[in-house]
Amino acid sequence: MKPLFFLTILCLPFIGNTQNKLVGIGQWRGHYDNHSVQQVVKGDVLYAASPYQIIGMDANMHKTWIDKTTGLHESAIQQLTWDPILNQLIIGYTNSNIDILKGDQVFNLNAIQLTNLYSNKKINSIQVKQNWAFVATNFGIVIIDLLKHEIKDTWYPNNNQQAALTYNIAIAKDSIYAITENGLWCSPYQNNWILPNAWKNQTSYNGYGLKNIIVQNDKLYAYNQHDVYQIPSTTPITSFTNATIFKIDSSTKGLNISIQYASKKGAVVNLNNNGTLTTLVDSTQLISPLETALTEAQLWIADSSQGLFLVDKQKQWIPLGGPKATITGQMSTNANQLIAPFGNTNSGYAVLNEDGWTNFSQISNLNLPIINASGISKLDESYWLSTNTGILHIFKDSNKVESFVPNQQKGTYQSMQLDQNNAVWVLQDQQGIVRQVNNNWNSIPIPNNLFNNGLSQFVLNHQGQAWVIAPINQGIYVYQSKDIFNTETWKQLTTQSANGNLPSMHVTSVASDLSGSIWVGTDNGIGILNCGDVTNSPCNAYLPIVSNNGFNGYLFQREIVHCIAVDGANRKWIGTNNGAWLLSEDGLEMIAHFTKENSPLPSDTVLQISIVPTSGEVFFNTVNQLVSYRGTATEGKQTQSKIQIFPNPIPPSYNGTVAIRGLIENALVKITDLTGKLLFQTQALGGQAIWNGRTYEGKKIATGIYLVFVRDLAGNENSVGKIVIADGY
Repeated sequence: MKPLFFLTILCLPFIGNTQNKLVGIGQWRGHYDNHSVQQVVKGDVLYAASPYQIIGMDANMHKTWIDKTTGLHESAIQQLTWDPILNQLIIGYTNSNIDILKGDQVFNLNAIQLTNLYSNKKINSIQVKQNWAFVATNFGIVIIDLLKHEIKDTWYPNNNQQAALTYNIAIAKDSIYAITENGLWCSPYQNNWILPNAWKNQTSYNGYGLKNIIVQNDKLYAYNQHDVYQIPSTTPITSFTNATIFKIDSSTKGLNISIQYASKKGAVVNLNNNGTLTTLVDSTQLISPLETALTEAQLWIADSSQGLFLVDKQKQWIPLGGPKATITGQMSTNANQLIAPFGNTNSGYAVLNEDGWTNFSQISNLNLPIINASGISKLDESYWLSTNTGILHIFKDSNKVESFVPNQQKGTYQSMQLDQNNAVWVLQDQQGIVRQVNNNWNSIPIPNNLFNNGLSQFVLNHQGQAWVIAPINQGIYVYQSKDIFNTETWKQLTTQSANGNLPSMHVTSVASDLSGSIWVGTDNGIGILNCGDVTNSPCNAYLPIVSNNGFNGYLFQREIVHCIAVDGANRKWIGTNNGAWLLSEDGLEMIAHFTKENSPLPSDTVLQISIVPTSGEVFFNTVNQLVSYRGTATEGKQTQSKIQIFPNPIPPSYNGTVAIRGLIENALVKITDLTGKLLFQTQALGGQAIWNGRTYEGKKIATGIYLVFVRDLAGNENSVGKIVIADGY
């Protein structure tokens, strides 16, 4: 029995979060869609697992969100099992990695993930017996010592020591049973061990298609999609001819069986000890029940379509936080909130503010349609939403809804923006632009000589120009209004050196930065445009050249640039198939690069980036859910007034950074003692400065009170704040 190579890593202390709370600079938050719950397990608290996050919930319904942003090593959860002896949670992932969460520590066992002995290493189930965990995989049974957090051995449920796809195991009295691709196998089991070549194939079950096995009250049960057997009988004790069995769990009153009918509705039934069936929750409430758990008199049900269901004195769905569906629409932010349309096939939208996530599928008895894009009014923080058939205007305080159909032309309403004067611009597919000024809508059609089928994304600049990604690899269309220039026109930009000089005709993203430059992302890197009146002046992209390992090349050459966002310091956040990148203002310096390997990003494919200007929180919408990172730059103020310092006072043993927010843009910040001695000086990134609590020489600052001075670009200097350092910092 050949053991796998094992590796044990002790992580940083694990901290579950409260999800709603803004994290510190350099920290992450997960914003996962938890409408699908795959597993529910009773441990020291109740644990419910969605595909990307675990929610712990105590008896008072206080929730803790556990995911890659809070210490786990992966984000795609496959299996969840509780160890009742050592009080620890075992987490298996889709890539075959394993975490063990014990108290505030996470132990990682990546041996199965790293081994090259087997091509398919999927973890199918995890069972715990005394101090061992039995991990059923697509090649056999891996044994984990739960006390030492190491892999002890690998067992193959056959007598030829060859890999065998194993679905599940069960230990009953002095025998271990394994459901494999080759049927049901059994071996004597004593003192936590088995004898070599002692496996026996229970041939009477060959051809029965058994997929799972369970022990209840020392009785052994096995089941396939429709039938339940009590071993060793080959006659079913119950069958479901019109339903599929998803999972059977042990209960105090027999077996809880999660099923789904052919109608795609589900139920949980109880097979009690006298062999009769009782429906616990019927198909009017469940769709895809996958697993059940009992806590005292409460029955918890994991439903992969709807979430977590509680059967207590009353039956109810338990909200688990986060948006209720995957975000595919265009997000937007202001100082207080982020609005995220679900888009695609899901109606409604979600809003994140200091109170957490709120989902909206209905406003004032109006069932919301599928929403493609969003915008927030600068005047009253009302919402503008584009749909397939029109525009919605929602006043969030009164829930008043206005509906507009700007024209009767065919074409869905896509990307939208509000300009500096709060006028609403919306891109209409197959048509062009619709614009609302002073409650009047105007249509601005694309010229007949330009392709218009497939319009989806554009950006405005401060010159009254709309930069539209042209469909079917046609470069960029520029619409120039008369807001600034004398001539209204449409112009197409291409890869021609005298007409755009774009790095590729396949444009994938576009953004306007704080200096008015237009950044164009393509499937072959980035071009930067600085154009005036496009009717009179050439408009050609500058292609930045960067150095990489001694070689020069164009910025993101041969990369697909999915999105570009600009932070308060005019730095550029870039989303690609290889993670998210933070670039300097001119794009020539790489400041940070986040991937799923070095950060909590759930995927390296980043499709959308949105930034909250006042906090500097950067939201990354990937192909596998939404996460955010607290950046170092915020939007600068026009005039210096009251600032915010966090944390303040600085508590003992605090080792993080201190954020000084609310600064005038790019201000010079000085920190002195009470005598005026300069201890540290830095320049704000937009409207925020960062201090590590040390002097220029790297010495920790002593307990006391310190002054913050701010100098603006004109040379005016004011004392604007105090920092209190508590004893022990």
